[in-house]
Amino acid sequence: MPELDNIAEVEEAETLAPQEDPTSSDELIALREKVKELSAQLREREEIDAANARMKEELEEFYEYFPSVDPKSVPDEVWERVKCGASLAATYSLFERKREREAQRTISHNERMRRMSAGALEAADSDGYYSPDEVRRMTPAQVRKNYDDIVESMRHWN
Repeated sequence: MPELDNIAEVEEAETLAPQEDPTSSDELIALREKVKELSAQLREREEIDAANARMKEELEEFYEYFPSVDPKSVPDEVWERVKCGASLAATYSLFERKREREAQRTISHNERMRRMSAGALEAADSDGYYSPDEVRRMTPAQVRKNYDDIVESMRHWN
């Protein structure tokens, strides 16, 4: 390109010369796509970091309330609720409370059934148990003497 001496010639040369873009449109499209891809990766990374920070807070709170419980022993049903946004410590606490209530219900039921049952077969041979026939054959003095055992035995009669 020849040397231009004044500003007017430079301006005229600029208007006559085709403006060449330093980057072609294909390169711009590729760069825009790369920027979109990197932005998506950054958002995904930020979401992962936020989820990790939340889980760290959840575990710290869990250890505060349940220091002797290994998180690996937490049942899947608790983790499912945590994935939906529930607090780990609160959900585990509710799970434990439900499990304790069920255990207590089972103990109460078993105790009620034990009182209603006729007893084990071995009970008939043990001391302190009297069958209805044995009580009928007792004298009034024997009944007075064994009264507590007779009452206990009567609980097992049907």
